[in-house]
Amino acid sequence: MISTRDATVADLPAIVDIYNQSIPAGTATADTKPVTVADRQPWFQQFSPEKRPLWVAEDAEGQIIGCIYVTSFYAGRPAYDKTAEVSIYLAHSHQNQGLGSVLLQKMIDACPALGITTLIGMHFDHNESTRHLNEKFGFEVCGHLPEIAEIHGEKRGLLISLLRIPGSQ
Repeated sequence: MISTRDATVADLPAIVDIYNQSIPAGTATADTKPVTVADRQPWFQQFSPEKRPLWVAEDAEGQIIGCIYVTSFYAGRPAYDKTAEVSIYLAHSHQNQGLGSVLLQKMIDACPALGITTLIGMHFDHNESTRHLNEKFGFEVCGHLPEIAEIHGEKRGLLISLLRIPGSQ
């Protein structure tokens, strides 16, 4: 059984480990070197359960196996307050098993209470797993920035997708 909860500072080592697992594949982050817990401490401070949550997913043994979070769009400028970017990172051992869908649905369901009317998803154009997940939930591609990143010596583009939250105003 998978459970989710608000992340705490004590979870940061596990969150960083999962994030760092995504770097070698070159599909989920533009970071090219592992980050440290110290690097991520200021990043962690931007989250709040009431407005911009960071949730961890735990397996039946209490191991953190993934995380999902929303961040304010465009440096948190007030006119964009109802828009947030969603990000998901899963431990390699739990990818392609439906966990991303569970977490994304939970976040979508929470958006009205968080005051979010639009979710933005950004992913590399060669990241088929995220493309498939976003399509499944109805995200619409509204932008493509071709060849703006270099990953493992190859130029990669960024897709920008939107999801209007059903029932939000």
